[in-house]
Amino acid sequence: MSTPRPRRRPRWLLALAGVVALLVVFGLGYLLATALAPAPAPAVAATPSPAPSPAPSPSASAEPATAQAEHQEYRAYVSSLIEGGAAVVAGLGGLAGCRSSRDECVTRLGEASDKVGSMQHSLDANPAPSCLNVADGRIQDALSFQQKGLALARDGVKAENRVQLAQGALMVAAGVWRAGQAVIDVRQSSC
Repeated sequence: MSTPRPRRRPRWLLALAGVVALLVVFGLGYLLATALAPAPAPAVAATPSPAPSPAPSPSASAEPATAQAEHQEYRAYVSSLIEGGAAVVAGLGGLAGCRSSRDECVTRLGEASDKVGSMQHSLDANPAPSCLNVADGRIQDALSFQQKGLALARDGVKAENRVQLAQGALMVAAGVWRAGQAVIDVRQSSC
């Protein structure tokens, strides 16, 4: 009579979870570090100062208010981006718990997905200024890829479907790549 062997997790599943976790954590860490680095100051051409006018025009006072409003939008958006990005990195870093058990992995994937969803809502509540529209579109794409990838991976773990898990991991990686493109856009913006 033979003793039944305990069921072992496939090694490829552990390796895949580890690779995805490392890729996401290092990728998002790089993105945050790049986003926080000071951007090079744009060259400002010297302009002759205008001749003093007897009374300030209404457009002259409206222009600083508009610039100030856009600066406030920029600050609120970037703050949401940094806070949300840090939470997403923490959630994706928690995927290392996938090595423990299938149930733990499903829980961690759900938590990471919740963090991505929270970041999406935060960015929706703090719209990007017009100078960051292109970058915001790419960030929204990145979050969408990550959200779908995490859901697909979670379903794949539950169903023990390797193909679905691999597809989910690739979608999360595509989200990280898209976020990298957004960081480049932010660095090249005129904000």
